[in-house]
Amino acid sequence: MLRTFWVAIAAVFVTIPLSSAVIIVALFRNTSPLIDKIVRLWARSLVRAAGIDLRTENLDALEPDQRYILVANHYSYFDIPCVFAAIPQPIRFMAKQSLFKVPIFGWSIARAGFIPIDRKDRSKAKKSFDLAAERVRKGNTIVIFPEEGRSRERTMREFKSGAFLLALKSDRTIVPIAIDGTYDVYNAKSRFIRAGRVTVKVGTPLPTEGLRVRDKERLLTESRAQIQTMLFGRAEDPAPAASALPE
Repeated sequence: MLRTFWVAIAAVFVTIPLSSAVIIVALFRNTSPLIDKIVRLWARSLVRAAGIDLRTENLDALEPDQRYILVANHYSYFDIPCVFAAIPQPIRFMAKQSLFKVPIFGWSIARAGFIPIDRKDRSKAKKSFDLAAERVRKGNTIVIFPEEGRSRERTMREFKSGAFLLALKSDRTIVPIAIDGTYDVYNAKSRFIRAGRVTVKVGTPLPTEGLRVRDKERLLTESRAQIQTMLFGRAEDPAPAASALPE
């Protein structure tokens, strides 16, 4: 309970000044590399406050001068700061629209080029993916959770095809990312944050050059299989009986 309280306090005292800094920098240049440094500082501060021992695997698979569509599993609110802290790329996320209405924080992510998405409105969702493609062309790596929400069990939810269509549209390589450990730190059913190890594992890149829309299902299947293998040691989810975390 004390750790949960500490993280909440740290989140407020870290997020407000750093979000304000992003807004100020973005007024002059919303593609400034300084924004990425500020965002990474925010992420690392929250990771440390939560007592997360953050590790990475196969980070060399990402070339520093290349930009990607990263697709990842989604267990926890800590998935986002862990990815920011672990992967040294100019990353932008697609985030639910309500976050952009939060004072200061919402203004900062809007200024920094994060992408609001309203999945309940198909026309607005399409505009969000068009905007994401534009962000990629401007030099950002985009992270998308194909499950479109946090999984409440260790098994992953069904993957949606939007991320893979975006990769095909923008001619960017897809890279599967497994975030292993955030389920134990703080999952969708947890009330308290637990310290623990989290490993961000980078999979084998899947180029999209020369591919067509009909290839999206193959890319989806390969990405999901890679993430499952990195998480569970095999290309399938664990049995339901073994997936529950004692509360």
